[in-house]
Amino acid sequence: MTLEAKAVLLTGASGGIGQALAQQLDQAGATLWLTGRNEAALKTLAAKLSRPAHIVIADLASNAGRQHLLENLGTQPLDAVVFAAGTNHFALLGDQNAEQLSQLINTNLLAPMQLTQSLLPRLSADARLLYIGSSLGAIGYPGFAAYGASKAGLRSFAQALRREWADSPRQVCHIAPRATQTEMNSTAMQQMNQQLKVKADSPQWVASQVLRQLQATQMHDQDLGYPEKLFIRINAVLPGVVDNAITSQLPVIKRYAKQNVSQALTTGEAL
Repeated sequence: MTLEAKAVLLTGASGGIGQALAQQLDQAGATLWLTGRNEAALKTLAAKLSRPAHIVIADLASNAGRQHLLENLGTQPLDAVVFAAGTNHFALLGDQNAEQLSQLINTNLLAPMQLTQSLLPRLSADARLLYIGSSLGAIGYPGFAAYGASKAGLRSFAQALRREWADSPRQVCHIAPRATQTEMNSTAMQQMNQQLKVKADSPQWVASQVLRQLQATQMHDQDLGYPEKLFIRINAVLPGVVDNAITSQLPVIKRYAKQNVSQALTTGEAL
């Protein structure tokens, strides 16, 4: 699929992966609709692009935000939608409150589901939908119980939607990055990953994998990064093996999860 002059909606465009992807989509010739909550970041991003981009400031986790986006999309059918908006809280379950759990589920799962449903009349006959999840949606990991649950739901949603559309030209796929070098990762998360020797990919590389799927003749689901994608397969058939591997890491995970909550309380930042 060529992206030249194709109308592409990108959610979460002000995030690390979103910004990298917007620039690559622009280079591929796409007509971009960029949405996110950070107006300053979106305007700065748009100024870097080679062609004019449409900017819609909206909180897609709210009904009002989704409606605002729909009202400002114009009349051109969307040829592709990339769901890159997301949030994360690194903390043990007992250290999270009900509001934080709701925010994770609403932002990472419910909002893309509701937006997809609202966009159905706006999609072209052969539109492509791509959902960016996480390897933690397939590997339950301490400190990310709620986040992983939200991403597991997104993975299942994308798979089911692909099967619903198996008799149409429309395509759906899900891409699950491992740790990525973005501002979503707190200092404590970065320190934990370094101690556990967890590799992190650049947002530019993750964006290139998304672009490759959008341009493919046939899109397919993709888990990014080794050994994470191997662990995903092992976890599906022999979860006890992964249990044992993660249990050996548990003291380190708990220490940094507690440290992350403490830093958040001190600085007033989100988990």
